[in-house]
This record gives sequence, C-alpha cells and structure tokens, in this order.
Amino acid sequence: MIKILKIVLIAILSMVTVFVLIVFRLYAIKIYDSVLQQNHLKKLKAYYEDNYVEVDETQFVNFDRFDDETTLDEIQMLASHNSYKKTGSDLGRFFIGLGDSFEEARALKYGYNNLTEQFESGIRSMEFDLRKRKSSFVLTHVPLVDNSSVAPDFASALEEINLYSLNNPTHIPIVILLEIKEDWMILDHALQDIEKEELIELDELLVNKLGTRLYKPSDFIQDGLTLRETIVAQGWPTVTSLLGKVIFVLHPNNMNQTYLDIDDSLESQSMFIGSYADELDTDYASFVVQNEVDVTLINSLVANQFIVRTRIDESLVFDQMRMDDAIMSGAQILSSDFTKGRKDLDQDVMITLYNYTVIKRNT
Repeated sequence: MIKILKIVLIAILSMVTVFVLIVFRLYAIKIYDSVLQQNHLKKLKAYYEDNYVEVDETQFVNFDRFDDETTLDEIQMLASHNSYKKTGSDLGRFFIGLGDSFEEARALKYGYNNLTEQFESGIRSMEFDLRKRKSSFVLTHVPLVDNSSVAPDFASALEEINLYSLNNPTHIPIVILLEIKEDWMILDHALQDIEKEELIELDELLVNKLGTRLYKPSDFIQDGLTLRETIVAQGWPTVTSLLGKVIFVLHPNNMNQTYLDIDDSLESQSMFIGSYADELDTDYASFVVQNEVDVTLINSLVANQFIVRTRIDESLVFDQMRMDDAIMSGAQILSSDFTKGRKDLDQDVMITLYNYTVIKRNT
C-alpha cells in the first residue's frame, strides 16, 4: 500500500513539475519579447539619427495626398489584422487546440513584422488588442497560450509609432483600432479589469506619448455640435490636413458607455468611439466596425459619411470574391492577414489595391 502511495505521489509531483515548466516556458515568451522590444527601440533611435531618409509615400498611394480635396472618408486602405501579433509557440497552439479546436489553433499561426516595418511597407491602419497587466497596458492576443507580440508594452509601441510619425511628417494618417480585451483573464493572474480610471490613464498615455501627432475628437468637433452633427454639417477633414497624424478608435464593446461617461462631449477623450451598424443613433457615431462584407449595408453606411472597417478575410482563408466585394462596398479600412506587413508571407500572395498600391481613392 505504501509503495502504491509513493508511486502515486511521484506521478503527481511529476505532473506538477511538468505543468510548472510548461507555464514558465509560456511566460518566458512574453519576457523575451519585452527584451526584444526595448532593444528594437534603441536601434530605431539610432536608425533615425543616422542620415535617415523619409519614406516615399507616393509608392503606396494612387492619388495626390496634397490635393486638399480628398477627405478621410473618401479613401480606402489596407489594414493589418492583430498587427502586434507574432506567430507564437507550437506549445501554446497545442493547448488552444485542446481547449477550443485545432482548427482555431491553426488559424493563429501567423505573425507580423515590427510596427515600423509595417509602416514602411505602406500599412496605415492597424488593430491592437489591449489589456492591463499590473501597472502597464500590454498588447497580447490570448494570455499565456498566444501571447507573443512584436510590441508587448503599449507605451513602448506608442514611442515607436511616434518615432515613425515624427520622421515621416507627411505620412497618410494612421488609424488604429484599439480593442480592450477581457477574455481568458484566468490564464494570467496579473491581468486587471479596465474601468473608468484605467481609461482615463489610457487617454493620458496616448497624449503623453504622441503629443500633437495624436488627432483627437476635440480637434474636429465644432463648437455647439456633437461629433455626429459635425460630420453631417461639414464632413470629414481632408487627408492633407491630417498628414502626419495618428487616430485611435476604441473598438465597440461594453467599454463604450464607460468611456463616454468621462466626458459626453468627447472634448476630453483621446480616442474616437467605434460603433456597430445596429447602434448608430448616438452622438459619437463615426467609425463603424462591420466584420461581415455586406455590400449593400456598407454602401449605405459610407453614403451616410461613416468610416467603415471590414474584414477581407478571416481564419487565414483568403477569398478573392470577398476581397472584391469589400472594395466595391466602399469600406474605407480593409483588414487582412495577407498584407505586406505579415511576416514569412510569400510575395505572390500579398494583396494590394489599385495598381499595387495599398491606399487609394474610394471610387
């Protein structure tokens, strides 16, 4: 009996040891990525100081960005999806397969170049998943099991964005969709809830890191009007007036009202508030997330001066007909995992828009 108990105890201890080693291995990915990010930032600063030449924006755009007539809602641009994400580990995807499905795990086998390389390839719209971990905001997909990131620390990511913008002051405005994630928090005990206080902290971080490069709702809203009324009355600003600017849009979710409660005039906030197509009767309705490519619906939204983000593809499955429909719909932000920004993607499967550009007039 004692011998059996010893065998059972040894087996339990062995399993616990293996579990601890696995968890440590997955946590180590995040630590390693953070070190890489800080080294990358140091190299970037030297890169910009060493006779840096501004990126030629004309290679990405099929119109004159200085014409002072084209407005923000009159262009289409390719956006990278989960733009911060690295491919991650096979071990992590194995656990995703066990917990969800191996089809879902395979759909996560992709990653992107660093933010600067994406900008230099013409990407002007990105998507970030943000969480609060201890005292910092971080960019990660699924805690622990798919947590590898080219920009794990959000504050440092903003520094990288600001460096690019400062050194390329006439770039097409960068639009970043920021989704606050609250799922799978059980996988990382250090993750925290994000509420009003944290949203105010987030706003302050955006201003501190981006300064005048950040284009806020208050930079646009006319006195005495709401954001929606301003759009209807005067339309969106021209691309020319927004060159060198960075726009953040809060992905629609249960944070909308909490964020609006900071200041319902949006005079204080750093981000525009995104909406879904069935919730456009608000004073802040401006950017719309419409994942499904419904040409008729998106046509209608664009005609009513909304800026729409839709997805060209999902789960790493590309469909040319869906892409054609997305372009025809007039959606201004076309999200894809097949952009030039993606790492280890063959050149012949990277998508572009008109005449190999990634930003075009919406015709």
